[in-house]
Amino acid sequence: MKLLPTLLIACGLLASPMVLAEEPPKHGETGHDHAKDHGQTTTPETKPEDAHKGESAEDHAKHEQEGHDHAHDDKPHHGGIVAVVDEIHHELVTAEDGKVSLYIEGLPQGDALKAVKVRLTVLKGKDKQEADLTLVEGDEPRFDAPAEVKLVAGDKVVAMIQPAEGKPRMAKFEMPTETPAK
Repeated sequence: MKLLPTLLIACGLLASPMVLAEEPPKHGETGHDHAKDHGQTTTPETKPEDAHKGESAEDHAKHEQEGHDHAHDDKPHHGGIVAVVDEIHHELVTAEDGKVSLYIEGLPQGDALKAVKVRLTVLKGKDKQEADLTLVEGDEPRFDAPAEVKLVAGDKVVAMIQPAEGKPRMAKFEMPTETPAK
């Protein structure tokens, strides 16, 4: 009988985090804060997805320019490997010449983009290689790894993204061991 109270207390402690924990609001829900959740320094007013209806094309384009991202999908846009972290699309791309790039959607624009720091860690079995990535500005900004960073099948890659303001986030990738059939 002494075991019963102990079991009841243990069950109560195990269940309590599930009861007390609340999930943060998802993209498009009231309370979803782009600046806080995505590390952006400037964002458009947070609205539900359907709140964009009735806006002019110029208003909608303005959201795009300010880093407002509607789709947080897991499909590659540049032929790479995708990791969605905090509803943000990160894509690690290895070009035919071996150049490694990271595309990150929803980053701040202007000077705030220039202040974003990205560090890549490549785990090759027991070996580890680290490199700071360089921003390449343009229509679709990306971060390029130095030429000595080469990825092969089975490598595990961690990208640490640190905006000028806001919390850092980590995107993890694993290079496929087989080339998918086209």
